[in-house]
Amino acid sequence: MAVIQDVELKDKKGKLAYRIIFAILAIGVIFQFMPLFLMITGTFKTPAELVDPIPKIFPSHWSFDAYKSAFEQYQLGVNVFNSFFIAAMVILVQVSTSAMAAYSLSKLKPKCGEAVYMLMLGTMMFSGTALMFPTYIMMSKIGLIGNKFAVVLSLSAWAYSVILFRGFFDGIPKDLLEAGYIDGANKFQTLIYIMLPLSKPIFAVNILNTFMAVYNEFVLSSMLLPDAKDWTLMIRLYLIQQNSSVPMNVIYVLLVVTVVPIILFYLLAQNYIAEGVTMTGIKG
Repeated sequence: MAVIQDVELKDKKGKLAYRIIFAILAIGVIFQFMPLFLMITGTFKTPAELVDPIPKIFPSHWSFDAYKSAFEQYQLGVNVFNSFFIAAMVILVQVSTSAMAAYSLSKLKPKCGEAVYMLMLGTMMFSGTALMFPTYIMMSKIGLIGNKFAVVLSLSAWAYSVILFRGFFDGIPKDLLEAGYIDGANKFQTLIYIMLPLSKPIFAVNILNTFMAVYNEFVLSSMLLPDAKDWTLMIRLYLIQQNSSVPMNVIYVLLVVTVVPIILFYLLAQNYIAEGVTMTGIKG
């Protein structure tokens, strides 16, 4: 529902209110994106320009030296690959298993299904911090310390994803599944050919939530990945910030490389995300 209706825009008061709201939002957008803009332009400045008492919006000389130093001296490309690899594997495992679990709980109604669902809800009561040391001990006993799949397995089971999927699946009429059964589809085929095409919005929401959480994860990764060749972007960012000898423009490069993928990911999926947030939980 629009804040100002089309009929109100024909009135002078409605036009004035529209212009005021538009001006406020425009100013808000400028303030919202100014830090990101300054961070991006800062990657092209020299360290001296970044600490200049009189800041400049644009660099006096556009240079890519900071990017070259970040990727060559600090192996930033390896960290980027590790972050995306771990995030992609967690998304693959978690989203697929959560969707199948939610489909079973929502449409197949297995025995003790509600008890299993309540058990999943109960796992959300435990703090992730409290589970880190047990997770480390378990991964150590099975020999996965220093292996990226230790992080993948540790982050691939979230009850939150099952809850989102089930809430969305509950809103899909059961008549569609029954029509599929009549046409000869089995239960797995109804999931693949009926449920999944209708569930793109909630998949986008879950994929984005998972990507952001895994991409920004630091503590568990630093515990399970002691070797530099396996470090993620967050570990590299933390270590560089602790090193006072690292030029400020190199730190800006790392911040840009860390932030921009999340923004791009959201922009690409925003239509599905908006639809998924609207439809999740609506009963059909």
